[in-house]
Amino acid sequence: MNIVLYVNSFLPTLGGREFVVHYLADALCKLGHQARVMGPTGIWKHRRERFSYPVHRWPTLRGLMSEQVELARIALDTTFWGADVIHAHNTWPTGYHAIRLRKLRRYPLVITPHGADIQSIPEIGHGLRLDPVVNKKIMYAVKNADIVTAISDNIKAALLDAGAAPDRVRMIPNGVDLMRYQRPSTTDIRRWLGVEPDARLIVTIGRYNPRKGQDYLIRAMPKILAREPRARLVIVGNKTEALMPLINELGLEKKVVLTGGISPSRAILEAGSGPTVEPDYLAELLRAGELYVSAGIQNNAEGLSLAVLEAMASGLPVVGTAISGNTDVVADGGNGYLVAPADEAALAEGILRVLMHASDHERLRDGARATAARYAWINVAKQYLGCYQEAIELCHQK
Repeated sequence: MNIVLYVNSFLPTLGGREFVVHYLADALCKLGHQARVMGPTGIWKHRRERFSYPVHRWPTLRGLMSEQVELARIALDTTFWGADVIHAHNTWPTGYHAIRLRKLRRYPLVITPHGADIQSIPEIGHGLRLDPVVNKKIMYAVKNADIVTAISDNIKAALLDAGAAPDRVRMIPNGVDLMRYQRPSTTDIRRWLGVEPDARLIVTIGRYNPRKGQDYLIRAMPKILAREPRARLVIVGNKTEALMPLINELGLEKKVVLTGGISPSRAILEAGSGPTVEPDYLAELLRAGELYVSAGIQNNAEGLSLAVLEAMASGLPVVGTAISGNTDVVADGGNGYLVAPADEAALAEGILRVLMHASDHERLRDGARATAARYAWINVAKQYLGCYQEAIELCHQK
């Protein structure tokens, strides 16, 4: 197949969606198909970026009629390079623009939402659907796509709420690059973090947002340190400097490390097979960790976390709050533990169960690796290929 993965942002911009598209494109090509990423801007800025598949970037045209420009871009790209199927990542803007393309020519269309474009939580101002104008466009997109996919039950519920036909929704999870997280370590990650050689690393990943529960995790640290003084919390993500006042208030300056966003290694982003001198710091960190924490506090605010799958691929038990997304993959007592959300005491107890019971640690690690193996990208790509074929058949019936 000639497959277009239509996006509005892409690597080296960091984000779960960007990595999902990267790994999916790579897996589709490995399975013998033509896949290209189309839509991101930065044609000049990122002109030297190379991947194992084509990336069609566009110039940024500020001050113009954005929807008309977007429609022209996708029409030109599909005219010159063709397409058997378009796979739009996000309901808005890409899904909506791909639907509008059908006024010019009809391509089979699959839409995959990635969180905020389909979820809506008014209490914390989360979700694009809170904007009435954007919400109408999202609903139009999901109602008219041939197939829409969901990574978790709560995403499926949100799609149905937006008007998707139940018989057009397919469940396909995120995937994980198993090899990336099982390579031998090449750097002293504790020295890089500035912590003690015997530090026991508790890792969490995510751009700062109150719904991520990072505040509760920090508040759990005094209780954890009382029983395990070597514990160190490492928080990876942009905007996490907002947590510094709380860290200072609790006197945890040397116990909690904020790395900021960690840029992806060139070994991941480039198609070349030559050696790289740049360590893959995120993978190194996960491999060195004792456990991973997914502390989200809001049910229906998380899909299937890519970071959780990456942690499991590294062999980390996961302590997760019992909210949607976490409950899809964390088997309590099998590959980690589920605890009550928005409860620092519960988080501390779950983390200490992992840190203080060495006899269970290897069993939990094995369970985590076994869970991650089910989500290998080749397996996920095969599921998407089934959706593409179905979309083609449905499109031709119309």
